[in-house]
Amino acid sequence: MKYSPHIIVGETPHDAIEAEWRDLFNQAESPSPFLSTEWVFTWLRHAGPQVFPITLIIRDENEKLVAVWPFFEYPAIGGRGLWAGLADRAYNLNPLFIRNDPELIQATLQNLEQLLTKYRFVWVPLFTDSFVTDHLRPALTAFPNFALIQKRIPAPYINLTQQKDFESYLENTLGTKTRKSLRYDLKQLEKMGTVEYAVYRTEDEYHRIETEMRTIEKVSWKSREKKALLSDRRTEAFFHELLPRLMADGQVEISALRLNEMAIAFEIAIRHGSYYGFYHIAYLPDYQKHSPGKQLMLFNIERAMNEGCTEFDFMQGEYGFKLKFRTGNRHMMNAFMCQRSFAGRLNYGLARLTGFIRSRRR
Repeated sequence: MKYSPHIIVGETPHDAIEAEWRDLFNQAESPSPFLSTEWVFTWLRHAGPQVFPITLIIRDENEKLVAVWPFFEYPAIGGRGLWAGLADRAYNLNPLFIRNDPELIQATLQNLEQLLTKYRFVWVPLFTDSFVTDHLRPALTAFPNFALIQKRIPAPYINLTQQKDFESYLENTLGTKTRKSLRYDLKQLEKMGTVEYAVYRTEDEYHRIETEMRTIEKVSWKSREKKALLSDRRTEAFFHELLPRLMADGQVEISALRLNEMAIAFEIAIRHGSYYGFYHIAYLPDYQKHSPGKQLMLFNIERAMNEGCTEFDFMQGEYGFKLKFRTGNRHMMNAFMCQRSFAGRLNYGLARLTGFIRSRRR
């Protein structure tokens, strides 16, 4: 099949393809959930005037939109570069394809050469390792460039298809002492009153629990460590608009652990088909000794199994609780691709130096 590339520049042309983009996402075989129109266009509205969007789109011979790859312009040595759109919010930034067709994927990636004739670099921080190995590396051999591809912190996950049931998962994954400790924590919590789990799936339900979530997050360790989403002035407006839109479309659900009807922990999950993405969690520090976050997470792992999910994805972050409950790891990859020019070489050298300094700090 013949494919034709187009580069969309500026906000107005992006608005013109929003409906097509939504159809593409809804029809895609295995899309990154972070490239839905809700994520992308809400992000654009909140990114500010300093973000100038550039998107590579691919149409088939019938003019149907079959692939999109969003970027935004960023200063570079000797000119401008391109950063992947949503690089500060998303977890998986593989391009969005209507199907996993190698011909379509290569037709998209071969346009990196065109982008690098104008821009000094193209930077994507969150490719999956399989996409890099199977598609990106071969594409980069087809034209002159400087490419720096590096592993990020591993992303732990639970392969739910390998679990006989929830109890066998606990026995095979957690040690005896950990299982005993979690049971004890739950019993101590139950002595304090009525313990309930609740799941919220609609836009109206979001607005009913939003204040509780913001309150919990504001006093939790997430706020102290600058990892808050709902109560941080830099991100609260974005998520205040985004989350109800995602819930209205079935892309997100929220769960809560309640003690005597009061929420003491909440979790935000990304849902798409059989995928369960553990996106964000927070709990009241007064109840920390009873492990409310882990109790809620275990509830959702069992629920994901019962609902036929194939994976419980912890996403990035080597937090101890993620490593303890995982059954496997995957590597996300950084790809920094520069044009083969003097300015491109300078940007490539700066990226290598920055990566070296960061690695020394770990």
